[in-house]
Amino acid sequence: MESLEDWLNRPEGLAARLRTLRAQAGLSGKDIADAHRWQQSKVSRIENAKQLPSVEDVEAWGATCSAGPELVAELLQLLEEARIARLTFHSRMRAGQKAVQEDYSRLIREARLIRNFETVYVPGTLQVPAYARRVLEEMVWLHDLDIDDVDAAVTTRMRRQQMLYDSAKRFEFLIGEPVLRWLICPPAVMRAQLDRLQTIIGLEHVRFGILPMGSQLTITPQNGFSIFVADEPLVMVETFIGETSHTGEEAARYMQVLDKLWDEAVTGDRARDLIIAAAQALPS
Repeated sequence: MESLEDWLNRPEGLAARLRTLRAQAGLSGKDIADAHRWQQSKVSRIENAKQLPSVEDVEAWGATCSAGPELVAELLQLLEEARIARLTFHSRMRAGQKAVQEDYSRLIREARLIRNFETVYVPGTLQVPAYARRVLEEMVWLHDLDIDDVDAAVTTRMRRQQMLYDSAKRFEFLIGEPVLRWLICPPAVMRAQLDRLQTIIGLEHVRFGILPMGSQLTITPQNGFSIFVADEPLVMVETFIGETSHTGEEAARYMQVLDKLWDEAVTGDRARDLIIAAAQALPS
């Protein structure tokens, strides 16, 4: 079965239709980008199904290419169908979890700033192999996957951690204290995972913080999300049933929320103390 990217790139798919519309109008990708003060890479990502456009993006694209209202309406309908398709990991996981992990690696590779907020799991880029395997094995059941490529997916996720030491990038990892306490794996694995988190504290160009329990918060940490900032922010939100992406004003709002959450966080030695306390509380 085809992936969401393949589906968008079909002759009648949204990415292919936008690409064809631009070509028929005699415009280059740079023409589209310049008309709306976009980065040219945004046009490329949309045309190659690497990024879903917003409603405003599609309308702007159509206007620049002199598309009629009926054609723009067709494109918006395709966009809505694509958003629905992306609500489930099946649209991307049909090709296996390794492909999904490679997509996230690409997002990090292209970004200059990566911001993570987690309420349940240790962020993937900070996971030790055994912890990552436990998480990815659950995904096989949760999304009823036909392909079990957990080994390859773990390897890809571990390889991604090399980018933590790229001095051209900045990383932010903010987690809720319950992430340290959820015992989703054997105590020995969790102990190794907590030790790994301690090594991140103080790492150059990496910001690590914890939202502590028992402190009054001004904003509720409702769900986890990741923000990848290249030319503009792209937000990815994962739930039990799937994944959604946000750009534009929605992404800007997530950026503001994360800034607010950081105001409540503890870092440095105070964060390390919480990690040590969680490790000491593990069953022997």
